[in-house]
Amino acid sequence: MCLETPHQPNKVLDIIRQGYIILAEYNLIEQEQLRGIYAIPSYSSGVHWFGVIFIRSGLYAESMFRFSILLPDNFPDDVVLPTVIFQTDVFHPLICPVTHSLDLTSAFREWRKDEHHIWHLLRYIQAIFADPEGSVCSAQGCVRLSQVIMGPHREVHNMDALRLLARSRMEYLARVQQGIEWSVAHMYDDPPTDDPHYIVFEPYNPTLHQHVLECLKSRSWHDPVASSSLAGRLKVVRSKRTPGFGPNASTPEQEIEEVQQQGPSAEQVQIS
Repeated sequence: MCLETPHQPNKVLDIIRQGYIILAEYNLIEQEQLRGIYAIPSYSSGVHWFGVIFIRSGLYAESMFRFSILLPDNFPDDVVLPTVIFQTDVFHPLICPVTHSLDLTSAFREWRKDEHHIWHLLRYIQAIFADPEGSVCSAQGCVRLSQVIMGPHREVHNMDALRLLARSRMEYLARVQQGIEWSVAHMYDDPPTDDPHYIVFEPYNPTLHQHVLECLKSRSWHDPVASSSLAGRLKVVRSKRTPGFGPNASTPEQEIEEVQQQGPSAEQVQIS
């Protein structure tokens, strides 16, 4: 009689493989050089990401919204879409007022690991705030918002927001402004988690930040040789935002050196 043993080594290898893939996804985000939106895997779990977006123009100008990205446990092999959840109530037709979740189905019918990357999610998040009307019409396959309200289209996550956006722009802006003011007022709140990768902001402190600002403004910053020295002095700022997973993970300083020097491995390139 032969007893079957669980394939524990395969499970461990799957976890390691997923960790490298997630690091590659993080590296791809840096390569895209997205402006005004940032995301990083949490320290405790590579499938839970912290994100924040700053919006400088349009209906949501001067706002700052935090969000989380929750990946399926067997990412990237699962066709199930990731989940994007905003930390606070954001008044938008595609964001649920109860769960704060974002409707991704207009951009992604299913997750295809050979085509989709996390930076695509970040681009989509930027797009829904840059053009709320266009994002809704694209999701519904129509030309005007009135067609969504009156026609045989499926309901959006927040129908109240849709109606105001279509019929009363001033009321819509007033509701949006409430959310903007709340998010900005709570920008410096204590983190809801002790995860070291949670994105934390601090009020401007000349003692801590003036030297960094002067370095960034100096001509030396644009010189390849001198800038490498400056980058070394400022690396600690960035290293606090470098991902590592679990209790046995490398320190942030070690990980940033590895990612910068090695880049994605052959297995990681598979997803690009």
